[in-house]
Amino acid sequence: MIRPHFSYNDPTLTPPEPGKDLVLEVGLIFSRPGIGPKGGGQYGGIPLSVGPTTTLFRRHDDIEMRLPNTDLLLWHTPFLTQAHYRGVTGLHRRPGWEWLTWTLADHIAYDTAVAVVPAHGVVPVTEETAASPLVIVPCGGRKRGEPAPAGALYTGSYHRLCQEAARRLAPLERIHILSGLHGLLDLDTVVAPYEMRLGRPGSVTADTVHAQAADRGLLGAPDVVVLAGRDYSRIVTAVWPHARTPLAGSRSMGEQLQRLAAIAAVGGLDHIGLHQKSA
Repeated sequence: MIRPHFSYNDPTLTPPEPGKDLVLEVGLIFSRPGIGPKGGGQYGGIPLSVGPTTTLFRRHDDIEMRLPNTDLLLWHTPFLTQAHYRGVTGLHRRPGWEWLTWTLADHIAYDTAVAVVPAHGVVPVTEETAASPLVIVPCGGRKRGEPAPAGALYTGSYHRLCQEAARRLAPLERIHILSGLHGLLDLDTVVAPYEMRLGRPGSVTADTVHAQAADRGLLGAPDVVVLAGRDYSRIVTAVWPHARTPLAGSRSMGEQLQRLAAIAAVGGLDHIGLHQKSA
């Protein structure tokens, strides 16, 4: 039987910082409703290893299992209990407490967002930066419910895997998100949630992205990689005709995910036999 040891006794209800460290400190997680045993209920246990996309935990019966971070929630009873004692309801709506409704994937994305914000907003120019490709990844339909750095706003598993692969190819300052509403976004640009898919009326066009790239001095990038499907790749290759499109030719979403996972694993494109032409 699991006996949680974590307690929260702050009378001021100051929110702790979310992220992986908080998950491990609380020491208890549960699966989302609907993700559980066939007989009903939820999986729950002590997190043993919190990874970028999955978490290994030990259940009450000492069986270890692994689930996607998108299917796991942090135990928040101690925080709600203290709030109730203080006469506070709707704690998750208070500033700094939004993470009470997050999945573990959101906590990991928060850590990522903190890591990508350069000190004092200054990005040092290094030899590594100059030699790295410009990598473009797509936005995603699933988003946080509040404004966040673009690198943490999109919470879907496909987008996160695209980012993971991109980070193996280039430093953070060379990675940009192609948003259906905003066009090119730096990872640390704070964006509010929105609903706009690429290709819909009002969404960005290749002309928009071309102008943005020109303003940022990116048009002359000698090496460009787009880790995205056909619609996004077409816009990118319209701006950078020489862009490499390693997901081109994929016959299914599953194959795209396999290729992204391979890129994330090996940190390169040339030696894993991926397509280089746009579909």
